[in-house]
Amino acid sequence: MKNRLYYQDPFLKTFEAAVEAVKAEGECLWVRLSQSAFYPEGGGQPGDWGQLAGADATYRVTDTQSDEKGQVWHRIKAEPGTAEPRPGDQLAGSLDWARRHDHMQQHTGEHILAFCVWKLAGGYVHGLHIGQTESSIDITMPEGQLRLPREKLKEIERLANEVIARDDPIRCYFPDADELKTLPLRKQPGQHEDTRVVLMGDYEGVACGGTHLTRTSQAGVVKILRDQSARGKLRLFFLCGLRAARHYQACYEALDQASSLLNTPLDQVPAALQDTLAKMNEQGTAINTLRRDLALSHLPALLAEARALPGGGRLVVAELTEAEAPALDALASALSEQDGVIALLSAPQGEMTLYTFARGEGEGADLSALMRQVGIRGGGRPHFARGAARDSQAHHQAAKLMA
Repeated sequence: MKNRLYYQDPFLKTFEAAVEAVKAEGECLWVRLSQSAFYPEGGGQPGDWGQLAGADATYRVTDTQSDEKGQVWHRIKAEPGTAEPRPGDQLAGSLDWARRHDHMQQHTGEHILAFCVWKLAGGYVHGLHIGQTESSIDITMPEGQLRLPREKLKEIERLANEVIARDDPIRCYFPDADELKTLPLRKQPGQHEDTRVVLMGDYEGVACGGTHLTRTSQAGVVKILRDQSARGKLRLFFLCGLRAARHYQACYEALDQASSLLNTPLDQVPAALQDTLAKMNEQGTAINTLRRDLALSHLPALLAEARALPGGGRLVVAELTEAEAPALDALASALSEQDGVIALLSAPQGEMTLYTFARGEGEGADLSALMRQVGIRGGGRPHFARGAARDSQAHHQAAKLMA
């Protein structure tokens, strides 16, 4: 079946066709029809979903693919006990239109975005991926550039939405070989028996077999999300149409909630948040200082309770509270500065227990190896080691090994 109805009408939602062939691949059943409005996956656009209904059975279409001969196959799923379709059966097809229309908005928006990237940054788009939540394009930039400044991204986005607002016509068709040579295409098409082109207004043209809208305004809006480097190219993530509208709604709701929490107008949220974070940082520093002072206040009592070691020196084994955990290293260091003292300290943190083992520099026990010996994951130097474990008694096990 090469009669692809979406070539004539990309907005066709229903059609009728005869079954030409049925094949099984593993647990999947595929159907080829005499004609179809279902788009087979290609060019970064996913295959269509929908439904095929016969006289006695209804089948869900869960994927659409084309083979090496250009024949379109529909993967179908039926309820248990439903008879399989047979060649000659007449079926009524209906697309999952919300999904198809979304893909048309993303694909058309991508063409507009690609034109703007080429016009403003000199980049050539080589790949499109329409994902479930966001879309992306891979771009070869001049001089191997892998990122774009934020202002340039804003400029590209602004031009793309201006193009959408112009409401220019979009024409998708198969020109003959002579006409194809005269068209001002942004990229030269590959060698194909028939080349389908997509023209937008008088400024954008490229070969493409995907489904598209009929006017640029139907793409709604383009929103660039972010850019990143990927395999030697610039990858741009974006949303179009209803996806962009939903993204805007979610962002506005989040900003509105932040505005209420900070008790400030929407446009002043970033400044108010920056001020709040600065104050929190100051308070956090002050709190950590207090925690450190509190932990260090235990020093005299811990030294008084230190155990004598058989080979000389003293051993301090102690547990701090979770609030004192940030001061664990400071207390261990202070203890290790005392002549001959070895400190084995712990503090709970959530489901884990943090450990710091410390002694004075020079010859002595390898505390990093001792940690590993009792099952604490971590490490450090022989005289100062840190780690964590689910076992809250590991420092007592270490103390027994040193006794």
